[in-house]
Amino acid sequence: MTVIRVLLILVLLSLLASACNTASNEMGTLTPVPSITSSPIPTLQPSPTANQTIMPSLPSIADIVERVEPSVVYIAVDYIETSIFFETVRTKTGSGILLSRDGYILTNNHVVEDARSIEVLIPEDHNTYTAQVIGTDPLSDLAVIKIEGQGFPTINFADTSKLRIGDWVIALGNALGLEGGPSVTIGIVSNLDRSFPMGQSAFYDIIQTDAAINPGNSGGPLVDLNGDVVGINTFIISTAENIGFAVNASTARRVYEDLVQYSKVLRPYLGVQLQTVTPALATELSLSKNRGVLASFVEPDSPSARAGLETKDVITYFEGQLVTEASELIKLLWQYQVGDIVNITFWRGEEQHEILVTLSERPD
Repeated sequence: MTVIRVLLILVLLSLLASACNTASNEMGTLTPVPSITSSPIPTLQPSPTANQTIMPSLPSIADIVERVEPSVVYIAVDYIETSIFFETVRTKTGSGILLSRDGYILTNNHVVEDARSIEVLIPEDHNTYTAQVIGTDPLSDLAVIKIEGQGFPTINFADTSKLRIGDWVIALGNALGLEGGPSVTIGIVSNLDRSFPMGQSAFYDIIQTDAAINPGNSGGPLVDLNGDVVGINTFIISTAENIGFAVNASTARRVYEDLVQYSKVLRPYLGVQLQTVTPALATELSLSKNRGVLASFVEPDSPSARAGLETKDVITYFEGQLVTEASELIKLLWQYQVGDIVNITFWRGEEQHEILVTLSERPD
């Protein structure tokens, strides 16, 4: 019995020694838990579904800017400011774009109006040139000036018929008159359907953008990602953020060509003051149509008057195209030339009429 107890004790001691040796070996091979910084936990990303589009990154615009910038000029204009006591020579600055190798430049009318002298600095050669006014168009707030020379860098107009809200655009111009060349900002087309009068101008083909436009940008280009001009930066709403406006290249191109050729713009003329018909206006004036364009006043002996249009007639179609806003009709009219004959459908009371109007030149 005693021998058996001794044997059991020896077995227990042997097992205990074996367990201690195993624990000692395991503790010797332990390593610290990795920290998050040394081995970060990966972030799980959901895979795109069939209805999801992966947003592409915007490429660098440096090449576009490098190509466009040489044709964006700095304009400094001396003008006389008159007060009740004396006259003072002031200087204002703006921007312009070279559109011909022999020095024709498009800018804003408000940049060069009342100019006593105009100096143009071309960033490519850092030379300053004296410019002369070729023609101005206060209605579109555009003007053409010219410098003497040959081989200037130029820029091209874009076809804006395919321009869409949301397209990327780049604004270039001499913001705040800062030295060292044009400033560059980027944004998108925010709207294409704005129209409103402002001072001497009436804008019916305006591009709205959130690209930053500042004083001094006036007359500079708004370009697409091909480096072509989609608009001429013209004005901002000072009480708002990221709301700037540019004259559409479709208008700017025609104004430029007319000013170069005739020193004025040959605009087709109907001789009618136009107003958009709303249900409220239709009720107020007892009109039979609550949609269309009202002839609020027809000029005596104008093309429309000679064709038979009268005040309070409601125009519904112009050359077969439905018109529901005055701005639509004006933009359509701009597509025609002096001397063209256009078909107008209108309502007088409960009766529909059609007339043919021969467009004349808009008087100054």
